[in-house]
Amino acid sequence: MSNTSETLIQIEDMSRRDALRSIALAVTVVAGGQMKLEAAQHVHSQAKEEKKKSGSYKAKLFNEHEFKTLGRLAELIVPADAVSGSARDAGAPEFIDLLASQNDDLAAIFTGGLSWLDAEMRKRFSAPFVEAKAEQQTAMLDLLVQAEQTDRDRKTKGQTYEASEHYKHFKSYGIYAASDLGPGVAFFDWARKMTVDAFYTSEIGIKDVDFRGNGSVSKYEVPKEVIDYALNHSPFAS
Repeated sequence: MSNTSETLIQIEDMSRRDALRSIALAVTVVAGGQMKLEAAQHVHSQAKEEKKKSGSYKAKLFNEHEFKTLGRLAELIVPADAVSGSARDAGAPEFIDLLASQNDDLAAIFTGGLSWLDAEMRKRFSAPFVEAKAEQQTAMLDLLVQAEQTDRDRKTKGQTYEASEHYKHFKSYGIYAASDLGPGVAFFDWARKMTVDAFYTSEIGIKDVDFRGNGSVSKYEVPKEVIDYALNHSPFAS
């Protein structure tokens, strides 16, 4: 009897991991697009089970420093307010860690991005991101948002970029050097989108928008207006 129970548990664990991997792979296919609520809540459920088994969540991919940095980013992207807790409180770091642990592309985006962020913070403020002062952290993220907005504006106007030194005096012709913040901009875009998705598919986030659900909950996706609200609500809205 015990052998049968153990086998069933192993099969269940395998199916859950398979489901998690499928969800994780889908994230990069749609380039960080919205996740269905059912899929996102499967990820949250996995994180909860992990906490229940061991008393605390143990990161699958990130080391202690990376996970701590991810947590700080989450609470800056969706901070706590009078209505609800922050994205960190909602389990965004665990959500991202579980998905990234099952997707090599996502793992590279986040581990590489966190490494870039620390290197840039050391260069500018002589401290890794999580050890820097709060105003230095927000200043760095503000720079990334500004660079992203500049890039978007130039693309909208049909302007092109050129990294070569030969073109540095031809800005009047619409040719610009690529920003040295480019890698950070790309990383922070992913971090914001996934943090917002994690928050608004969590118990805290769903209560925050007063979503009560319905008979077709598996088809529910985080509404665009909610995503827009979250990004605008964040201090780092672009």
